[in-house]
Amino acid sequence: MDREVVAGPGLPPQIGPYSHAVRAGELLFVSGQPGIDPGTGEPAGPTFGEQARQAFANLDAVLRAGGSRPDLVVNTTVLVADTSSFAELNELFGAFFPEQPPARMTMQVPLPRGLLVSIGCTAVVG
Repeated sequence: MDREVVAGPGLPPQIGPYSHAVRAGELLFVSGQPGIDPGTGEPAGPTFGEQARQAFANLDAVLRAGGSRPDLVVNTTVLVADTSSFAELNELFGAFFPEQPPARMTMQVPLPRGLLVSIGCTAVVG
C-alpha cells in the first residue's frame, strides 16, 4: 500500500512533531487541525467561534492538499476545551458538512496554547 505524508505551502503551522495528514491508499488521515491562524501561528482569536471557523478552514486546506474535500470525509474527531461550546460547534459543523455529514466523536480535553478546538478526520481521496 502506498503511504505519503501531505505537506506543502499554504498549510497551517504544526504545533508538534506530526504530519498534517497521511494518505494511505485511497484514504486520507488528517491530524487534528486547531484554530491557529496560518499567518501568525497564534490562536485565531479568543472565542470558540473564531477558533472553530479557523479550524474548519485549516481542515479544508489539509484535505485539499491531500487530494480530498469536505464531502468525502467519513469520520471526524473533535476535541473541545469546554463542552459549553457544543451548540456553536453543531452549527458550524452543519455549515461545513451541509449534506450527509460524517460520523463524529466529540470529547472535552485540555488543549495547549489557549486553544479551544481541534478537528481531525478520515476522508476518501477524490
